[in-house]
Amino acid sequence: MSQSPGRFSAPVKPSCAPPSKVRSRSDDTLPSYLRRHIQLGFTQDDVAALISSIDSSQAPPSSSNGNPTLAHLPAELLLQILEHVPVDHILDWRLVCRGFRDALDGRVLYHCLQRTQLVGYTGPRHGPFMGDLDEEEHEAVHLLEAGFLRIEEDTKCVEDKRPIWSNKHAVFKIKEKWYRAFRAMCGLETKPGDTINDVEPRWYGMLGRLALLREEEQFGQLRWCIRLDHAVLDLDFPLDKDRLHFDFNVDLRTGLVRVAWKDMLVRFLKTERALRVLMEQKRDSPFTFSYHEDCLRAIRRARLLASLTSAQEDNSIRWAFRFLTPLFNTPADRTTSRLSQVEEDAIRTLLLLRRTALLSPSQLTYLQTLHATYQSLESSLRSLDATYTEFKSYMSMPGFQTTMLLPSTISNAKNVPGNPVAWSDELRLRIECQVARWKQQSEVMEKVRALLEASCEAMAAPEDGFDELGSDF
Repeated sequence: MSQSPGRFSAPVKPSCAPPSKVRSRSDDTLPSYLRRHIQLGFTQDDVAALISSIDSSQAPPSSSNGNPTLAHLPAELLLQILEHVPVDHILDWRLVCRGFRDALDGRVLYHCLQRTQLVGYTGPRHGPFMGDLDEEEHEAVHLLEAGFLRIEEDTKCVEDKRPIWSNKHAVFKIKEKWYRAFRAMCGLETKPGDTINDVEPRWYGMLGRLALLREEEQFGQLRWCIRLDHAVLDLDFPLDKDRLHFDFNVDLRTGLVRVAWKDMLVRFLKTERALRVLMEQKRDSPFTFSYHEDCLRAIRRARLLASLTSAQEDNSIRWAFRFLTPLFNTPADRTTSRLSQVEEDAIRTLLLLRRTALLSPSQLTYLQTLHATYQSLESSLRSLDATYTEFKSYMSMPGFQTTMLLPSTISNAKNVPGNPVAWSDELRLRIECQVARWKQQSEVMEKVRALLEASCEAMAAPEDGFDELGSDF
């Protein structure tokens, strides 16, 4: 390692004390200085084993009576364990000892930064800036991802030879995939110039929303969120230029996002920990929407309310919060809050992103493959229906009725979300059955299609089409 964390400051026995005997399993309890303050997210045996390892690593190399001490566990090995601590438990582990705190605030947090993604949200499909888009266009541009690019090094930190994580700001790069989709949607793929200067004025609102150049239409609007491992939350509460708690700047012309990364991550970890604690407390409680969704709504409301001041405008916002749908199966008031639609859109997007973050790469690949196959199924059936409709048009004559109908596309095809991650388990199982049946019958369907196309081609010929063939008949 480039920097050794040194000795930990966890309490240890004085060197003059006799070596402690190996404790029985029944005596493996949390130390009092941990038990008083925090509840770690691991079993008691796991924590006791880790604390015992810290004690053994700090024990003197030999004792006065000559008895061998426990094996020495290097501090570097202990710190490797911290790299695998879930993000909603990181702040708890900072309280174990000073060495853990320094490692978590430095190297571990820097490694978290490298795994972090910022996700911008352009708004709902039927919103003020996206109303002219169809479902496919909206799905392509409503989310843009920015991955970690570099740490912005400060001259003073370089001169003092401080570690790289001592710098305050980090830079993220918006993926080119979003720019390509946006330019194609706006018809700019054949025009020179950058995205911002060439777009039509009707897109200024959407771009201004991403760059925080416009004020919020409603308080608590989702604009940017942060994704780290399995967790996804709002970037800040709220994300408004005049209410930000840390530096955040978006330049859509260069595709760079500059942010005070430590302040951002610490606030994110605090909120994610609060969500985990609330979910543990409400595990057996009744819910209004769902167990996870109620907890997420509660934490988000609490963070937004905490950002309000005593100004008159904020007092009216605070009053509007009173009429949001109550959580945890609390009886609801008939009055509807003006913030309900904003909250619904934000929670729906956050839940979808959190569900995506929980999926493994293989699961995502499977869902995307299933979605592509389902689209091929739908296209094939639509083409077969069109061919059969043409065939029936030639057979419409008095006394000849066609009542047989080929199976059309799935009855709710228009209601199937374009993002397969948003599919419910029931819908996914139904689509899997449809795709499996289609694969089994694809050869028969192709033969039926060829027969119908040949019949249509023959019947499309005019009545005198065969008169000039030079035949004796």
